[in-house]
Amino acid sequence: MPYVKLWEPRGVVKRFSGFVTGDEFAASVRAIASDPRFDGLRYIISHFLDIDGHGVDARALREAAISRLGSVHTNPNIRVMVVTADPAVAAFKTGIEVHAPVYDTRIFTTEAEARDWFAAQPPMHDLPPGYRGLGN
Repeated sequence: MPYVKLWEPRGVVKRFSGFVTGDEFAASVRAIASDPRFDGLRYIISHFLDIDGHGVDARALREAAISRLGSVHTNPNIRVMVVTADPAVAAFKTGIEVHAPVYDTRIFTTEAEARDWFAAQPPMHDLPPGYRGLGN
């Protein structure tokens, strides 16, 4: 498996390793969005510092964007942090946002920087009609 999910009280960390295919990356986005804990999430950290390479292409980024478009209606109060030193991985953000600019997504070079940034952010309250999540 190219990644492990580490669930935390208000978020999840996806730690990728080895070679990540486009299908695996898109599946990781779907797996988080379809988890029963998704409604209570406030952050997702995608940690790519341990990968050897990737085959994530425009199709995989489109699939991830489609998942985000659906999941934002369930929980719009998520911030996404990508941890990478690779400009090609940092470009995933743009590839997804072209199709679905729905979550505040930032790039960091360390997980500590990502967590510090998140801790400094105000709570989000953009809830869609009929939302029944856990709230902030």
